[in-house]
Amino acid sequence: MSLPTDGPDAEADWEITPEGLYIATRHFLLQRGYCCANRCRNCPYINWCDNPAWQHAPATAIQHARVSPKALVGAREQLARHEHEVAEADRSEQTEHQELIEHYRLLLEHWR
Repeated sequence: MSLPTDGPDAEADWEITPEGLYIATRHFLLQRGYCCANRCRNCPYINWCDNPAWQHAPATAIQHARVSPKALVGAREQLARHEHEVAEADRSEQTEHQELIEHYRLLLEHWR
């Protein structure tokens, strides 16, 4: 399956949170065609919000996906921002920045 990289469908693939995180839309997840077990907020396959015991899947369970160039640029920018800010943050904020650094590194590793 080929995902759009330009045009109106590309805009439908991602929503951006106020914190700058890229969240896959239901449209993207349905086009992808499978559940990645990463508890996506908009997962059309399983309602992860109802399972408080849920744990992240291991990195080996994450599948590669094609995403728009715009999403790649945004993920790289967010990674760089969090890498810069982690050094200047207090201890409580460092943990959050480190988690987001891992998040964006994992996305970039598996996105094409």
